[in-house]
Amino acid sequence: MKSTNNCKRIVLAGNNGCRVWFCEECQVAEVEVGALSLRLELAAFCSLSALLAEASSKIAALGAIKSTQQEFSSGIGNLH
Repeated sequence: MKSTNNCKRIVLAGNNGCRVWFCEECQVAEVEVGALSLRLELAAFCSLSALLAEASSKIAALGAIKSTQQEFSSGIGNLH
């Protein structure tokens, strides 16, 4: 990516302390998390995005499994 002054970056998404910028000319996405800034070529950004989506999905699945196991275990304790 060129120096910040030469790039025409647009904000793609953002919330408290996090933001994703994109420079169409350079085809570079910049991910900001607090003071950390990560500049990625478009292919690397898309790969990272897919990786994070997969990890998020697996975390949700693990949480659902744990919740189901806890419900099952508490139900067994009520059997007479």
